[in-house]
Amino acid sequence: MANYNIHDEHLASCRRCISSDKDMLSIEASCDQGAVRTVQQLFEAATPATQGAMVSTLLTLMRPMQLRCLAAKVAVMTRVDFITRLAPEVGLKILQYLDAKSLCHAAQVARQWRVLADDDLIWHRMCEQHIDKKCKTCGWGLPIIRNSNAKRPRLESSSSSSASDSNLKRKRADSDIGNQSDGSSSSDLQKQEQPAPPAPKKRSWKGIYAERFLVERNWRKPNFHCTEVQGHSEGIMSIQYNDCKARYVTGGHDKLIRVWDADTNTCIKVLDGHTNQVTGVQFDDSKIVTCSLDRTIRIWSMKTFECIRRLEGHNAGINCIQYEQEFLASGSIDGTIRVWNISTGKYFTLRGHTDWVNKVQFYKKTQLFSCSDDRSVILWDLETRQIIRKFMGHHDQVQSMSISLPHLRNARASIESKGGAPKLVTASTDKTIKIWDIDTGLCLHTLFGHEDGVMCVASDTLRIVSGSHDNMVMVWDLESGKLMHSMGVARPAAAGVINCCILSDTKIMTGGQDGKLRVYDFYPVDLAF
Repeated sequence: MANYNIHDEHLASCRRCISSDKDMLSIEASCDQGAVRTVQQLFEAATPATQGAMVSTLLTLMRPMQLRCLAAKVAVMTRVDFITRLAPEVGLKILQYLDAKSLCHAAQVARQWRVLADDDLIWHRMCEQHIDKKCKTCGWGLPIIRNSNAKRPRLESSSSSSASDSNLKRKRADSDIGNQSDGSSSSDLQKQEQPAPPAPKKRSWKGIYAERFLVERNWRKPNFHCTEVQGHSEGIMSIQYNDCKARYVTGGHDKLIRVWDADTNTCIKVLDGHTNQVTGVQFDDSKIVTCSLDRTIRIWSMKTFECIRRLEGHNAGINCIQYEQEFLASGSIDGTIRVWNISTGKYFTLRGHTDWVNKVQFYKKTQLFSCSDDRSVILWDLETRQIIRKFMGHHDQVQSMSISLPHLRNARASIESKGGAPKLVTASTDKTIKIWDIDTGLCLHTLFGHEDGVMCVASDTLRIVSGSHDNMVMVWDLESGKLMHSMGVARPAAAGVINCCILSDTKIMTGGQDGKLRVYDFYPVDLAF
């Protein structure tokens, strides 16, 4: 600070002074230094009132160029670094009101600003405002990316080498202990000498936010890479994806169920047992549940891939299933729904539809949604086994539906406890998608864009994905109902039908009538944190 000169900083900010730097220096060299010192002494000796009068008089006598230079000097001299002067707690409180872009700019101001602007407390709050929901201030929402560790490049060379070195040390220590006469004292000494394993590196909340921001930006551009896999010899009817386990399961017209590795898109196992088309699949850590037009539901072991149970009871083919904990719901082409207790095998029947039941979905543990070819969607009370509400508005078969629930279970619980309700999204062969208010049954938006019947739909708290007979995959904004972008190419009518789709934090997966599985991955390829 000893070499600090306010004139130098002013010259760097004043274009006129930069251009006439030499002229100003020559003027300063030729000025009357005695007169300057006299005015300075008079100003310092005067009272504050007199000083103000002297400054006002000088300002009225100055020329415009002098006033502009003076204004630039005053702007530099009156700057206050309030973040450095305030207590860190107060500085953090102020910075919490900034958005992400402003925080990044603030981090470039000074070292102390960077320390506070990169604080985990601020970025944790930023993540809470944006992840899996839309921020009310900026309108952006970010995906969760629950399996982001698997997506990032593996940097394990140093850690693996250190682990191998420690294993070698342990082996040598064991052999040395065996040769010692006093084994107990030698083992204690060896334990003290063994280095502690390195603690896993903790990711900063700023890095977590940045990763999700880049993924969301890809969703909006859109920027993705597409992978196409020949999944079945005939059309794919159903698919489920688990990003945490990096697995997905498909069922098709060829009566087969296939289990896939999501990282390599290779088939791990083929399950054979159904005697007709496989129309529904769902799985978790321990089991895979499938249904078929052969009127049966099969439960397979996720470890051995063997069929461990078979449920029968429908009088016609089963078109869809969904289970939640110990309860399983199945919809049939005869218009009936059966709710099973998986552990006991007992069930009860819900009757209300007059045509094929195309999809069922549990809601709030004691309620169930179902959609049908009779153009209706019904919300059931499973305790009273009565209809709570009917959603009518489509002019043709309702092929699919989705509830815009958060991916995280604790977020779902908080929504239900606060009395808020997610939205219901339905797709129909009348070429439209409708967004409904679950509490009132009112249609909030009707989405137009597909040129043929919409066969499948998936949604989360941020967006909607739909697939159609026209072989187009469309991505919509859930809140506004606006079309964000569409993907797909023209294909023959028979081969271009998209039968099923899945939406995750970073991917869209579709299964087509041509037996091909298409994966649209929005995670940046070269992203590393």
